[in-house]
Amino acid sequence: MPHQTDGIVIKNERIHSNYFILKIHCPLIANQIRPGQFIMLKVSEDHYPLLRRPFSIYKASLDGKIDILYKKVGKGTQEMTTFKKGKKISLIGPLGNGFTLPPLPSSAPILLIGGGIGIVSLYLLASVLKDEDIFVLVGGKTEKDILCLDDFRKIHSHLTVATEDGSLGFKGTVVDLFLSFEKMISKKRPYIFACGPMEMLKELANKSKSKDRFQISLEARMGCGFGACWGCVIKTNHTQSPYQRVCKEGPVFNLKDIDWD
Repeated sequence: MPHQTDGIVIKNERIHSNYFILKIHCPLIANQIRPGQFIMLKVSEDHYPLLRRPFSIYKASLDGKIDILYKKVGKGTQEMTTFKKGKKISLIGPLGNGFTLPPLPSSAPILLIGGGIGIVSLYLLASVLKDEDIFVLVGGKTEKDILCLDDFRKIHSHLTVATEDGSLGFKGTVVDLFLSFEKMISKKRPYIFACGPMEMLKELANKSKSKDRFQISLEARMGCGFGACWGCVIKTNHTQSPYQRVCKEGPVFNLKDIDWD
């Protein structure tokens, strides 16, 4: 059940380039969050920016701490970079429907595919699945856009990196990397989880042969975060209710359920 509550900033630091980690003490949310869910965070005490911003939870600990990994891209995230230790901030969460876990232990391979900042929503899932055989594919435009590698290495996942300019790992997109990997495991009916830009997910939908057990977490602009404003609607293949809200019915959907046309 979502709550509107206050959290206290523990740390807010740049990790590299325009990427930051915001650590918040907020036990009410930290103790309830499930992989794939998100929060709505009030970024300013002024009238502008007025709307809260949605953020996936990168980490959540039993001692009540949550981590948000964010990129400075606009007025809201610029304001967030000024948050100091001890600042009280307003949050709503946990929100949305998260990932459905495969039967454990899994007899099939488990793949996690993250494009850019999308990898953030997959780390909590990887932590839950840490005793499984996990393959993690991380992609970005350049080496500066590759995130979370050290944390994924700590849970002993099989980690492979792709950069479009070839500055780190495989040269190409993370979709290119996945397709070369898929040839080896498609007959094993893998469980696949992905998050990243909509263009990346659409390309996966068009090119992947492994659509039966393939979950994706969508990124979207949100007005409220709990389904009231209908500002984050996505068209699906559901005949009864084709238009569904990313914040309410999602953000996690089955890849084959989205109408990509």
